[in-house]
Amino acid sequence: MVPARMVSRLISQSLILSLVVGASCKPEEPTTPPTVAPEADPAPASAVAPADDGAGGRIFDKFYKELDVAFEPGKSGGPNGDGTLNNGLGQPYPDDGHGYRLKNLFGWDLRGAEGIYGPDYQNKKYVAQRNLLSDTRSTEALTQWLTEGDETTPAYGDVLSPSEVAAVVGLIDGVRSGALASPDAIFELSKTAPKNYSLREGADAARGAELFADACAGCHGADGRKEAVDGDLSIGGFMRAKAYEGWFKILNGHPGSPMGREISFTAGDDASAQILDVAAAMCDRTAFPAMDGVADVADGDERCGAYLK
Repeated sequence: MVPARMVSRLISQSLILSLVVGASCKPEEPTTPPTVAPEADPAPASAVAPADDGAGGRIFDKFYKELDVAFEPGKSGGPNGDGTLNNGLGQPYPDDGHGYRLKNLFGWDLRGAEGIYGPDYQNKKYVAQRNLLSDTRSTEALTQWLTEGDETTPAYGDVLSPSEVAAVVGLIDGVRSGALASPDAIFELSKTAPKNYSLREGADAARGAELFADACAGCHGADGRKEAVDGDLSIGGFMRAKAYEGWFKILNGHPGSPMGREISFTAGDDASAQILDVAAAMCDRTAFPAMDGVADVADGDERCGAYLK
């Protein structure tokens, strides 16, 4: 088959030659066509879609809650039909408490065993060794890895579509590159604080309260107590106790719920600052009290630090 570009070139040359012949009424000596440089092939499109709506984070959090997939850990669905996934070698990847949630394998801070779920902190037995924030693989390599798995990682391509895998990789890419908020800018790890973290200094709690009023109060109530979350916690109580998780929810939303990315972030540093501002505002136990009858954090709690009121 003759390439389309060659056909187009031959047609153009024939047309030019016929015009010249018609004008002179006598044959022309054949000429050598000019050398034309081949057109460059277009750059391949990236395999990764940008995580611009938080979908990648919600899939990372709990994909079978966020997506319409027939998968229930330990019960049904998946490549084996029994709620299990395989690793990259095609062998069953056992569920030892992680429920196949990426956030369980790599933590809310995406740092695996080096982060808050690691042995020096919350010591989750199922935490993966890989730190996604220091991972230098390309987006294409990350996509292949999450799709196919390896010896220590499930093959998520068996339950996620290419676009869904791309959304997760977009989240990883965005956080590690600074295009999205970074956990490092919001909290630091601690071996002494409850839940092993404390909020960073430098927040503007007043701005955080304004952001909450604009983006969150419509669903959670002006004081964060319209409806309990995570069992029996108000939003304030939740953020005072679990901001290491709350930052991720603010950035991405909550899987399987109407909550998406409610704050419009403009850049990575600004996103981190805004989330830290909201977390600091939630440390005000008067403005954002606990649910009635539910214990709150005590005075001097290291998680809120100087923001605690």
